[in-house]
Amino acid sequence: METAESVLRVLRDVTVYRIGDEQWIVVGREPAVVGEILMLDVNDGDSRKRLTMCVVESRPVMLDGEVRYRIRLQLDELPPILFEQQVRRG
Repeated sequence: METAESVLRVLRDVTVYRIGDEQWIVVGREPAVVGEILMLDVNDGDSRKRLTMCVVESRPVMLDGEVRYRIRLQLDELPPILFEQQVRRG
């Protein structure tokens, strides 16, 4: 079996709430891992922004009788890093 360099992109539909200049809350069906770096695509009027965010908190909540996850994100000013760099960091 040959190996190949690749990128895994998982799209999740979430509801997004801005709670400050650098913090956002997202509510979705799946949890996140604290410290995980995520890319958040936000439609801002006529434009679309891609933000690099760090997961600060992820906890289950009940909404309309269903379990959802409330994920607090902090804007990460660092440029996105490649998977190989993450692996080398540990």
